Parts: sequence; C-alpha cells; structure tokens
Amino acid sequence: MKVLRILSGCLFVVAAFFVVWYVVSDYSDRVTSGTYHFTHDGQTSILVLKPDHTFQQDLSEHGEVKRATGTWHRVGEGGIEFSKEFLAVAGQEAHADGSAFADMHKDFGLFISLSLRQYYVQWYGRVDPSPSNAVSGTYAGDAPGVSATLIMRPNHTFEQTIHTVSITNQAKGSWSVGQNGDIIFSKDFLKASGQALSGNETASAWDPKGSNLQIQIATAPGSGVPTFRKKRLF
Repeated sequence: MKVLRILSGCLFVVAAFFVVWYVVSDYSDRVTSGTYHFTHDGQTSILVLKPDHTFQQDLSEHGEVKRATGTWHRVGEGGIEFSKEFLAVAGQEAHADGSAFADMHKDFGLFISLSLRQYYVQWYGRVDPSPSNAVSGTYAGDAPGVSATLIMRPNHTFEQTIHTVSITNQAKGSWSVGQNGDIIFSKDFLKASGQALSGNETASAWDPKGSNLQIQIATAPGSGVPTFRKKRLF
C-alpha cells in the first residue's frame, strides 16, 4: 500500500511537470490570439490578434482615435511581425517600411504580453576595397526598394544619399567613436525611409571592423519598453 502511494505521488509530480511545461512552452496561435491593451504617456491602444493572422487596432491619443487593420506572422518561437498598417505607439521603433516587431513573453506561463522592439538594424556593405580595417570608405545599403549610399570620411564626417521611388534625400553630418568602439552618428543620419533621426532616436554602428556596417536605429534609452498586455489569461 505504501509503495502504491509513493508510486501515485511520483506519477502526479511527473504529470504536473508536463502540464506546467506545456503551458509555459506553448506559443501557438491559439495562445497568441486575443485582445491586448496598451496604455502609456497619454496613449491607449487596443490590439486584437485573430487566428487567421490578421489584426485590428485602435489607437487613442489626445481625443483622436485611429483605426487600422493588417496582418501578423510568427518569427521563430516568440517573435511576431506586424505589417506596415500597425499604428506605432510611444517608445516603439518601427522598421523603415513601417512594419513592427514584438517579442512575446509569458510570465509564470499565464500572463501574456507583447514587447515592441525599440530598434532595427540597417546594413551597409563596403563597395570600395580597403587594405585595412579603417572605417573610412564608401558603403551601400541593402534595404529592399531603397538605393542608399554612405561615404565615411577620415575627418569624421559623412555624406549620405537615400533614393526611393518617391523621394531622394541627401545629408551631411559627423561621426565619432564611443568608449565601447561603436560609431555614433549625428542627428543628420538618414533612416532607410529617407527621414532624419528624430529627437529621441540614435544611430550607431556595432564593432565596425569588417566590410559591413551594422547600423542600429534605436529609441533613446529611458523611454520604457512599450508593452501590450493580453486581456485574458486563456
């Protein structure tokens, strides 16, 4: 009898473990779909993710209400990418084409939230040969539908041209090297959209020693991660 009780207890523990593991690791469309709420800095947004991978969104700010409908799809296990119709909220960094990326979190496996990314990366590849790891040179961007050229000069200035179907913008600015070795661009730097950096955006290149520049466009630190929280647990 005692052995039977011990065996039953062990089976219960094993079963409980697998139930908890299933709940925590389940990132399926069934779990992702639902209604999410966002409130921050005078903005309120309601986001409805549907199982057919479409979404509806309302964004209220200063008495004005905007509405949008678009699509979403999975990226990896917990990543979600929204189409360009997504209405940007405070603290979010939208991609050049207007799309948005979020990371799904499950606190205790039950409390589901979507944290919007506060950065994206623009790639610039060197187009002129360089005998050393010097940063100075000419680079070309690889954003789809965008012709981008970036000239890095030894005197710590840069020239940049962005050309799309609808716009052609040029900029001149400066660059410096931070304490961690990253390159920091002045506010004149143009995003792939052709727009200059806003007051709360930064542009920096990580570890610029190879033939490419990985330029991160990011929202300035301190603004808080914009997070949509799911209305219901299940």
